[in-house]
Amino acid sequence: MADYGLDANLVLPDGRVLEYWEGGDPNGRPVIFHPGTPASRLLGHWGHEPAAASGVRLVSVSRPGYGGSTPVTSAPSLLATGRDTAALAAGLGMREYAVLGVSGGGPFALATAVADADAVRALAVVGGVGPWRLLDEPKAEDREDREYRDYLAQLDDGDVAGAWAGVRSTAEREMSVLRPLDDDARVDAILDDPASPLFHDDAYRALWAENMAVVLDGLDGYVFDNLAWGGTWDVDPHDVVAPTVVWDGDGEGARGGRWYAEEIAGSELVIFPGEGHLDVCDSHWPEVLRTLLSIWA
Repeated sequence: MADYGLDANLVLPDGRVLEYWEGGDPNGRPVIFHPGTPASRLLGHWGHEPAAASGVRLVSVSRPGYGGSTPVTSAPSLLATGRDTAALAAGLGMREYAVLGVSGGGPFALATAVADADAVRALAVVGGVGPWRLLDEPKAEDREDREYRDYLAQLDDGDVAGAWAGVRSTAEREMSVLRPLDDDARVDAILDDPASPLFHDDAYRALWAENMAVVLDGLDGYVFDNLAWGGTWDVDPHDVVAPTVVWDGDGEGARGGRWYAEEIAGSELVIFPGEGHLDVCDSHWPEVLRTLLSIWA
């Protein structure tokens, strides 16, 4: 990807660092972007040109443990991350803004809308991950599914250290197979959707190769995400007051979008027929940004 925009850090009131990237139209209406899992601020680059064309000032966040953002050591919290995002908005002089989350970033975008309800003017959730233990039946034959459920049960019981250690062990096993691979093989493995045009897009693949180098440098962010939205949520979707649009596909396992739409009062659900998760999340930036601006309260 070409170099554009600004990489920067914000020091939060408690001394932690929050890393972010800013692009799009510097004079446009602000939208804070929570990328998916595992993803750093770098995935915001994919939205730079659509944001510039739409009149959007786009800010992409690295959540705790990704890149230069300070890892957390306590129980991961969606609400606390929403408050961090609100602090970033305030630090950047945003009196009002919209928030966008894709895939694993969806729960954090929702949490931001709850934590900063007076400032968030619109919310978009694209291919958002829901509370998957409620939405998906246990898969006895799936080792990783069993392990994550066991670790999240530990978190429910208050064993934060045990849950962290367990999820990290599974994450290390998942990601260890990627470390010896070259960029192309890593991207093939992580995107895992040869039917998608994005899978074959050189610029998109280069962005993901850069992102995976950041992710594999330390798995704190990946572990944090899995615990925060895999555990019991500490935000209630019913508390979202901002106008909301939810996008999802209609393939197997695409139940998150319908759950968000049912839980957030007055939200609109848009289904992309026949599209897989990759295309849903990253093929519709112009439409998503235009819609966000159109529902801005």
